[in-house]
Amino acid sequence: MPRESEITPRSVLLGFLMLGPQHPYELHQEFERELGQVWRIGRSKLYAQLKLLEQAGLATVQVDSQSNRPPRNVYHITRAGRETFLNWLHQPTMHVRHIRLEFLARLYFFRRLALPGLEQFVTNQKEILQPRTETLSRAVSETNDDYRKLVLEFRLSQMEAIVHWLDRCLERDRHTLPFSHNTR
Repeated sequence: MPRESEITPRSVLLGFLMLGPQHPYELHQEFERELGQVWRIGRSKLYAQLKLLEQAGLATVQVDSQSNRPPRNVYHITRAGRETFLNWLHQPTMHVRHIRLEFLARLYFFRRLALPGLEQFVTNQKEILQPRTETLSRAVSETNDDYRKLVLEFRLSQMEAIVHWLDRCLERDRHTLPFSHNTR
């Protein structure tokens, strides 16, 4: 699992490759179209991440010839890539500040790939946050420092909002079909 400072889009790229082989430009377009509100990636970073996936044996590249155009690289996910992706997918997000990126990306792929286990995944995320919420609540009530109390109340309100939002995710997913989505 990456340390807090090591959040990367590698697993997200593997998720897109789970949908089928893609060349980098197409992959970048889909990344931007589908997760652009959540996560940004420049083309040069995407190319670098694809190289790392290939070097790690998580993806392979096939060179496809084109008439009247230069050949293009098409990336395919490997069995190890699938296993790595599915392992990442089922992990709760450990750092609250990464929920906006990692958790939302995981939620997207659970739904897009219509994979089982979404309810358990969201429940696990709530279970990670609940003790932290309780700890912050105790700290708020125990401090006499006005500024510290404001900081702790801010953090507590963020945590409570996330837990409430996770409850809404569970409720929505219980009453809806996996989201319909335009595929390529």
